[in-house]
This record gives sequence, C-alpha cells and structure tokens, in this order.
Amino acid sequence: MTGVRCFFSAALAILAVTASAQPRGEVSLLGEGDDKTMHYWEVTRQKWAAQPKWLPSAAGSPPLPIAKAVELADAWLRTRHADVKQFAITSITLRSQSSSGPGIVDGWFYRLEFQPVVAGRRLWGGQFVAVVLFDGTVVDPRSEPYGARRN
Repeated sequence: MTGVRCFFSAALAILAVTASAQPRGEVSLLGEGDDKTMHYWEVTRQKWAAQPKWLPSAAGSPPLPIAKAVELADAWLRTRHADVKQFAITSITLRSQSSSGPGIVDGWFYRLEFQPVVAGRRLWGGQFVAVVLFDGTVVDPRSEPYGARRN
C-alpha cells in the first residue's frame, strides 16, 4: 500500500509541475546559427493557427506559390541588406512544423536561402535566409549570441 501511495504522490507532483509550467507564447519554426550567433524564427500561436493549411499528400500546390515566396523573401532581404543590389536564390525548402507543444497544429512554411551577387559573381557565406509563411508573412528572426537561449 505504501508503494502505491508513493507512486501516486510522485505522479501528482509531476502533474502539478507540468500544469504550472507556462507554455511559450511562440511557435518555433526554425533555429540556425553560425560560429557566434543563433537565429530563431518564431511566430505567435495565433499567427500560426491562422495560416492556410496544406498537406503534401493532397497533391495540390501550396497556398502561396513558390514564385511569390521568392519575390517576398527577396524584397525583405533587400530592406535588411540595402548595400546588396542583387541576390541569387540557392535553396527553396518546404518545411513542416510539428510537435511544438500542446495545442499547436502541424503546418508548413518556406525556408529560402540566398547568396549576394556582386560584380556578377555569387559570394559564399553569410546568413541570407528568409522564412515565409503561407499567408505571405516574412518572419523576422531573433538573433542571440550562442549559448544565450532563453527558456
């Protein structure tokens, strides 16, 4: 009987701690970094829940055409890097977001990577990544020094 009481007491303690933990207000879409900095792309739960839904298995095109995602990402990069006159797209990825916590629905978004073009040549290196949601929103990343991730 004592063993059963201990088990239930431990289970109740775990449930109490879990219930008291406040879920983050953001849905984490992507985290990438370099030697010194991490970049986190996050949106509010409300923003994520309002996104157009899409399933690859439905055999239809994503709600936001790829060409429009590239156009939006390119314009966003130009505002952030006004000194660069031209970017070349190097990667377009459809990424899924799932299992980010209770009440978070699975969904998809674009991750686009670019290279700056200077004097007609692509330059390697740098962090030229854009995350575009299916409603056309380009997500601003939050950047932090490595190891400073908040909880």
